[in-house]
Amino acid sequence: MPAKREFTPEFKEQAVRFVLESIEPSESRRQACERVAPKLSMNPITLYSWVKAAAPGPSRPAPSPGSIEELRAQNAALKKENRELARANEILKAASAFFGAELGRQSKR
Repeated sequence: MPAKREFTPEFKEQAVRFVLESIEPSESRRQACERVAPKLSMNPITLYSWVKAAAPGPSRPAPSPGSIEELRAQNAALKKENRELARANEILKAASAFFGAELGRQSKR
């Protein structure tokens, strides 16, 4: 059995920051940890436990207004909403083209 690795608090902080900065809007924190952990040569479960412990929750206050963490979270949420709205627009454009063509065929009868 391999020896248990000890990580410095600085490494833990940098690893958590790396995960939170590189997380894709469409993926969960666990998926981001699974993607990033091999780059850090560590177990994804360990990395996820660090990220979960660092996340805002009942025991940890939310980031202060205007902080970098809050701005990053808002940016990620807005990017996700923007993608969803763009997708909805594409669906509506396709539907209007379909029904517009259908109306054009009916009026020529």
